[in-house]
Amino acid sequence: MTTREHIGEGFGHAVRTRREALGWSLTDLAAVVRYDKSLLSRLENGRRRPTEQHARALDSALGAEGQLIHLARRALPRSPAQLPAAPARFVGRDAELAALAAAVREFAETGDPIVVTIDGPPGAGKTALALRFAHSIAHDYPGGQLYTDLRGHSSHDPAEPLDVLEELLTSLGVENLPARLEQRASLLRSALAPTRTLLVLDNASDSDQLLHLLPGAGGCAVVITSRDRLSGLAMRTGAARITVAPMDSAESVRLLSTIIGNRGVVSDGALEELARRCGHLPLALRIAAERVVSSELDDLLLELDSSRLDALDVADATPARTIISWSYGRLDADTARMFRLLGLHRGPYLSVAAAAALAGVRVGAARRALDRLAGAHLIHNPRRGHWRFHDLVADYAAELAFSDPEADAAVARLASWYLHGYSVAGQLIAPYRDNWLEIAPVLAGVEPPSFESEQDALAWCKAELPNVIPVLRLALRHGQREVAWHLPLELWSYLLLAQPWGAWIASHKLALEASEGNDYAHGWVATNLAEGYRRIGSYGDAARYYALGRSLRERCGDRPGLAWSLAGSALLAIDLGEIAEAKDFSESAVELFAETANSEGRALLLGVLGNMQAALGSYDAALVAFGEAASLMTSLGSLPGVAQMLTRSAEVHQTLGSFDAALADFVGATNAARQAGDAIAEVAALRSYAQLLSDVGRPSEARQAWTQALAILEARGEDEATQAADLRAHLT
Repeated sequence: MTTREHIGEGFGHAVRTRREALGWSLTDLAAVVRYDKSLLSRLENGRRRPTEQHARALDSALGAEGQLIHLARRALPRSPAQLPAAPARFVGRDAELAALAAAVREFAETGDPIVVTIDGPPGAGKTALALRFAHSIAHDYPGGQLYTDLRGHSSHDPAEPLDVLEELLTSLGVENLPARLEQRASLLRSALAPTRTLLVLDNASDSDQLLHLLPGAGGCAVVITSRDRLSGLAMRTGAARITVAPMDSAESVRLLSTIIGNRGVVSDGALEELARRCGHLPLALRIAAERVVSSELDDLLLELDSSRLDALDVADATPARTIISWSYGRLDADTARMFRLLGLHRGPYLSVAAAAALAGVRVGAARRALDRLAGAHLIHNPRRGHWRFHDLVADYAAELAFSDPEADAAVARLASWYLHGYSVAGQLIAPYRDNWLEIAPVLAGVEPPSFESEQDALAWCKAELPNVIPVLRLALRHGQREVAWHLPLELWSYLLLAQPWGAWIASHKLALEASEGNDYAHGWVATNLAEGYRRIGSYGDAARYYALGRSLRERCGDRPGLAWSLAGSALLAIDLGEIAEAKDFSESAVELFAETANSEGRALLLGVLGNMQAALGSYDAALVAFGEAASLMTSLGSLPGVAQMLTRSAEVHQTLGSFDAALADFVGATNAARQAGDAIAEVAALRSYAQLLSDVGRPSEARQAWTQALAILEARGEDEATQAADLRAHLT
């Protein structure tokens, strides 16, 4: 008996011989083993191959002492062993491997079919992880290992479940397959039920493709990879989901170093930079590592800078661009359009509302498109409500956006959304501030932001500020010059309050470029830029731009704007100790502020007057000016202005030795700044207050004030080399 068919006949003959020796009929045997009499007849006649379960039951009932089990195992088809080799030089993914192992253990304890999914972005190494894990547990599945590529994201159409079932059933030795999908699925479940078999279903397109490919009972395990989140599958089966993200920096360097090996010498620092430019995606890292072996690292880094997708296109590997395109090609038309337009935005993240403005759709439609993109792992949300591309995917989307005929209109909508958002926010932050600029109507298809309170407006301004510079550059690139100079001007109230120096200077330098040829706008931008430079102590730049602002505003007849340029010039002159010049600027500004009935300007000039009087040693006159300015700021509702004037008043009282009055003004300034949300002014007042407390012999109170100031700076993420370091020195 050399064939499995003959072995099957031998099994049946052995069963009949033992049954007859015991004097049992088929009916008697069926009653003992609880199998159908017709099934036993087919087994005895060799018309049905025995399973392990059949053999164990009959061996026990007939007292065969393992002989029937041995014959049955020889009659069964050999267990399939279809797993491709695990990837060479596999590195990292320790957390993911541990999570997969834990999921399998948890399923095994419940007795349910084991189904785990591995999802993630293109090039993240899902298949490599699945094969590494499958090989590590293969010994637990004596029924064998089945593997199939479902072609969900490839150059071919996704595999049809009917064809996949034929492949799997044939591998299990099943013959005479039925034609219908449901019948084949039922047959697969029957074939797998008595076994412990491991299935790896690689590169699934969606949950529907998998529905008929799963075992129905416990004992088997299924490992699935997909770029899709497979939420439908998880709901139906309770599948455990492991998401593979780009590697962390340490894992990326290990992978690069392992692949390069002794074929090249590259420093850890250079490997870290290479990993960063590859977006920490294993596919990109492997291609880059092989390129390092055959080319100069500096040349490769330059190529990655100019075009990462071109640099990662090599002859003997599927290019990164192609792999991403397979995911893009499976998107529906609306989602594909959103993907292309998102490629225009190169900011650190994008809110749902901003995406809606970009695409000119309602927020609900934008959210649905973003969810579909996230389901395909083409974008992700690093924090609630905000989305961003994976690095290489962003490059691919940008390539598509570059040639999209909708690009100019989409950029105009996005810039309009930001412009109106910061305009509305500015009115809530400083309702007392006159804004002489005429804002363009909101574009069709754009729902501008709205806020329920000043705090909501401040939170939105802070959250969106990192996107402002990229949006300004985008607007300039697409010819949206007016919004590119207007947007930074609408930022003004927030900039004065939050004082983000980098964004202040950078946004206005771009606005200066955009406003070239428009004296009115150019003068306004130059004045705001000058004030930013003055506040950071760059007095030469401040003087140059204040002079430019005055000249342009005089030339175009912008008298309200000229008043502010003169007032700022007076402040700069005081900083430089040029009191006579400050007096001239102030007197000219006073006339213009009176002419334009600008109360905030008049209050500011009272402060300028106080500064001049203090610089000249006329301290009593200075206190009067600061007091009047604080009262006027209070009537306007300008808490930042109140804090500024009370701080200056406290400093004069301190100079005069009136310490109680100085301490009272510092407390008032601190409270006003805190209520206004002006962290910089609050820190300044707290530091001066603490120093005065220390000077008058009240060290515990001084320490408390310094500690409060340090906490504010640390919450803002201030550099230790600046104020925070000085405060720590005081505290230690």
